[in-house]
Amino acid sequence: MLAQIVLTPAESKKLIAKAVAKMDVVKQAAQKGIVALHPSSSTYFIVEEMTGAKPPTNHWVCGVVTARGMCVEMAMVLGDGYTPREASMDPADLRATWIVENGSLVAEESLSRLLYRMTPSDVFIKGVNAIDPSGNVGILYGHQGSIGYLMAAKQKRGFGMIYPAGLEKLIPIPIREAAKHAKQADFEYAMGMPVGLFPCSEGTVVNEMRAIEILSGAEAVPMAAGGLGEAAGALTLVITGSREQVGKALIFVEQSKGARLPQLRLCHCEGCPVPHCRFPMADRS
Repeated sequence: MLAQIVLTPAESKKLIAKAVAKMDVVKQAAQKGIVALHPSSSTYFIVEEMTGAKPPTNHWVCGVVTARGMCVEMAMVLGDGYTPREASMDPADLRATWIVENGSLVAEESLSRLLYRMTPSDVFIKGVNAIDPSGNVGILYGHQGSIGYLMAAKQKRGFGMIYPAGLEKLIPIPIREAAKHAKQADFEYAMGMPVGLFPCSEGTVVNEMRAIEILSGAEAVPMAAGGLGEAAGALTLVITGSREQVGKALIFVEQSKGARLPQLRLCHCEGCPVPHCRFPMADRS
C-alpha cells in the first residue's frame, strides 16, 4: 500500500512524541527509573504522550529561534518565584527539567541533583536544533549552555540519550562542519544571543521516518518540504508497506494532525537577565 501525508512542524513533533513514548527503553525507564526531558517544543508532546496530560508548567521551552533572533523564554531562565535579579546562569542550577519517575511526573529539582541520581537504565530526552543528511544532530548552546554539562554527566553516569529531531531542522552540510563555523565567542554581530553548535555523537535520533517505523513497521520517505500559511515548514512523505502497516501508520498520523504548541512568552529585552544578548539595535525593547 502507498500513502502520501503532509505534516506541519508541530504535527511532526506530535508524531515523533508518540513513537518515543512507545520505545521499550523509554517505557521501562518511566516505570522503574527516570526519564528526564529537557523542556522544548518536541519534549512538550512527549510528556503528554507519557503521562496523558500536558505538562502542568508555565515554562515549556529553553532557548528559541524567533523572527527577531535567538532568545530565551523568561519563565525558563528564572524558574517559578524568581526575579531577573535572582537568576542564575549556571546550568547546574537549572530547575526546569521535566522528570517522569516510577510512572509519574514528579517535582522539579536542580539539574545537578537530577543527573547525579541517573543510572545506565535511565533516559534523558533532549530536543535538537539541526540534523544533517547522515542523521547526525546538533544542539545550539548559549554562554553557559546545559548541553556540555549534560554530556559530561552522561559520560560519568552512563544514562541513555534520545534526540527527537523533525526534518524541518535538516541542514545540507555535516553537523561537525557547521559546528566549526559556529564560533560563538567570535561573532561581532548577532541577532539575539550568540550561540554555538554542539555535535551530539552518542544517542538515538528519532525523526519522522524512524517514528513511522517504530509505530507501524512501515517505511516513510520524504518527497517534499515547505508550504504556505499554516503549512510553512511542512514535510510531505510517502509511506509504503503492507496494508496493515500503512493503515496503522495513518492512524497515528491522523491522531497527530492539528497539533498545536503553546504560545511563546518572550522576555522584554530591558528586563532580560542574559548579559550576552546582542540585538543590533539601539532600543532593545
